[in-house]
Amino acid sequence: MKLFLFDGLFNAAYFILGTFLLGLILNFIEDRNIDYLQNGLGRKGILITGIVGVPVHEMSHFLACKLFGHDVEKVELFRPSKSKSDGVLGRVVHSRNKGNVYKMIGDFFIGTAPVIIGSFIVYMLIKLYLGSEFAIFNMIIDIEKSLEMIENLDLFKFLVHIVMAGINTLFLIINSPSLVSIKGIVLLFAIYSICIHLSLSRADIENSKSAIPIVVLIIMLCTVIFGLMGIDFSGKFIRLVTYMFLIMTTCIIISIPVTVLSMMISAIFGRFR
Repeated sequence: MKLFLFDGLFNAAYFILGTFLLGLILNFIEDRNIDYLQNGLGRKGILITGIVGVPVHEMSHFLACKLFGHDVEKVELFRPSKSKSDGVLGRVVHSRNKGNVYKMIGDFFIGTAPVIIGSFIVYMLIKLYLGSEFAIFNMIIDIEKSLEMIENLDLFKFLVHIVMAGINTLFLIINSPSLVSIKGIVLLFAIYSICIHLSLSRADIENSKSAIPIVVLIIMLCTVIFGLMGIDFSGKFIRLVTYMFLIMTTCIIISIPVTVLSMMISAIFGRFR
């Protein structure tokens, strides 16, 4: 029983802290990228990067709202014209019954939906982009090796592994034959756009915070109850979350060189604006 409780607490901390940490790193990269593009190309540069990523981000919020029964008052998947006045490229306005526990849990998943759903979409786009080379991607990710490191609490080695997996995936994407095809270029742009806008905004995090205690409790209860029933909930949960973190790290690695390019664009063209 004590072992299951410890596993449950570890599962909850791993999922929540990892999601917020990687989401904040993506948010930092997004802010830098937007600043550089704004300085170098003006609003048009920002709108181009958001044409795919922003609708995916907002649609993720919307789907989570519907799943958890929140009342959706307004959905604006992409608002290029209106954003001139407030800088907001997209938004989903929603509300809920304060006394409903299920809807309260939804606060957490609605706030974090862009990284959860966005990671899955990036995974599918990478699969389409790489085609037959996708098997190499799975070898790079090496989920079994990742799980072994987590089980042994080799967190530093795991951190090095996911960073290297992201770097190797970037080189795999760059060297893929798809890079010189129209389909490949379109998919690569979609991957880039979603990666840049996969982040958790400060509002997303603020909306999620109130539901953290109950999410922790539910993950712990599921770990304990299924564990006592002989069902390996913990192993399946950690596998799923680890795969999501590997994809998020890949998104971070992909975003870094593009942000460097944006910085160069800012340095070159910013002086003429």
